[in-house]
Amino acid sequence: MKTTFPSELCAAVARVATIFLIASGLIYASPGQQPNQPQAQPAPQVSDGERKAIEKINASSGAEAKLKAAGEFVKKFPKSSMRTRVAGYLADEIYAIKDNAQKIALSQNFASTFNQPNEIDLIKSALIEGYLNTEKFDEALSESAKYLEKNPDDVFILTQIAWAGATQVQKQAAKPQLLKAAVESADKAVSLMEADQKPEKLSAENWNSYRNSWLPRLYQAQGVMLYFSNNKAGAREKLEKAAGFDPYDMNTLMLLIDISNGEYQDLAKRYQTEKKSQILDQAIAKMDEVIDWLARGVAASEGVAQYQPTNQQLAENLKAYYSFRHDGKTDGMAELVKKYKKPQP
Repeated sequence: MKTTFPSELCAAVARVATIFLIASGLIYASPGQQPNQPQAQPAPQVSDGERKAIEKINASSGAEAKLKAAGEFVKKFPKSSMRTRVAGYLADEIYAIKDNAQKIALSQNFASTFNQPNEIDLIKSALIEGYLNTEKFDEALSESAKYLEKNPDDVFILTQIAWAGATQVQKQAAKPQLLKAAVESADKAVSLMEADQKPEKLSAENWNSYRNSWLPRLYQAQGVMLYFSNNKAGAREKLEKAAGFDPYDMNTLMLLIDISNGEYQDLAKRYQTEKKSQILDQAIAKMDEVIDWLARGVAASEGVAQYQPTNQQLAENLKAYYSFRHDGKTDGMAELVKKYKKPQP
């Protein structure tokens, strides 16, 4: 293999990775909330009046109307044995609202109606998500800090804060307070998930589904925050964990391409200066690693419309690196990409 490394290829890989990361960002997905309805418990006995009031809540159309009917229920039956269940039902309805301004307003109204401490906590997830989605980060952090002081192991709230922080970091718009809270929340949420600490209200099946979905995303979030804090080694560790769960996520792959390529560039520059065989061997091994991540990126983005410009550039970079590494030949390159293609059902 040649010992003069192609700096123009290094720059091309770094450029396409950077453009992708800034333009793409983390794909937002709601971290979800813990179900507020008690599981597998018989309904308590209620009076005819309570039953009719509850039926009115169920029959009302939309969360706003349901909350109004629930207010009437609480006013008439403030000590009803169904009060907590009604509160949980309303909290879930409000959480499902897509309009974040409405979600915030109804969450605040909920807290006025269901004003007992255990009831107010039911709506925190919806209120915090509404604040985060409208970039009212000071309000979100204030609410979450008060809540987490009493409920430090609420993995849903921790995940909300972590994901919002990582998203803002990738936009290069995260304030120090949000970044600090996001890093701490991500570390705590990951710790809870790795220890398989299931929330009490969640069934084993739902917990496994949530954990399997969000643990790799939290690894990715940790990697993003470390990457943009210039801790590339720490970022690599977290991102490789994320890739172990989901080897086809383009955000994860592009970050790993960029990190490995940066490490290769450093070794190539060192070799050109020092001319030591040990550094040459390290640079060659690192180039092979870059090629491998490029092949994964090409495989994951191939045939996906939104990634076609990225796929084309990655394919060009892969060809250039691969042919440089194999004396101008590309024999075996297609097979390498094929190896990393997502299996079809």
